[in-house]
Amino acid sequence: MLNGEQSNTEAEGPAAGRENALQYADSEAEAAAGTTRSRCAVAFSLLLLAGSAACAVINTAVSGKLTWAPFPIVSMAFAWLVFFPVLKAGKKGLFGALLALSVFILPFLYVLSRLLKSNGNILAAGAPTAALSVVFLWSVFALFKRLKTRKQLAAAASLLLAVPTCLLINLVLSKLFFLPVIDVWDMLAIFLLLISAAALFIADLAAKKKHIVSEKKPEHSGSRGHA
Repeated sequence: MLNGEQSNTEAEGPAAGRENALQYADSEAEAAAGTTRSRCAVAFSLLLLAGSAACAVINTAVSGKLTWAPFPIVSMAFAWLVFFPVLKAGKKGLFGALLALSVFILPFLYVLSRLLKSNGNILAAGAPTAALSVVFLWSVFALFKRLKTRKQLAAAASLLLAVPTCLLINLVLSKLFFLPVIDVWDMLAIFLLLISAAALFIADLAAKKKHIVSEKKPEHSGSRGHA
């Protein structure tokens, strides 16, 4: 028994060492990636801050007051709110980015409409378009969250979902600006979306079939060896 326990310990020792080494390498890689993301987020923030300050200084120096500078400043602030979570946390920041987009898109459009004095045209066109786009993005996020192991299927479903989203956006814009709901370019875009979705569906089925075959192989080989 003692010899058996010792042999088992010796056999498990190298395997445990390799596992610990792999875990350590993964933790080091994750720490390095986190440091890189943090630096990118800081650089992005400083770049937008410098751009906003430059716009304000140049506008004030030329015109004596702020005239056009608020437009890029507000846009850069909105971009920071949306993209900072992704730069800081990577994939884990997607939820925060979508949340920021959902919360701040309408205030952003409202501020732009006030700055441009557009009499509500920006909000009338932008609000429903933004709402449809946000719903689409949340749906895509949910699909990839649900289908973690079948990203091709999630991408195919997302492309199919893009078709009615585009048509609804076109319908909104056509009523506001008296444009056709669908034209040749829209038909071409829809055709490409459908073709791409079909290709991804086929690729997903092929990958699933390959996975099933690979799972059955050990069973057959084991049964032949037993015979």
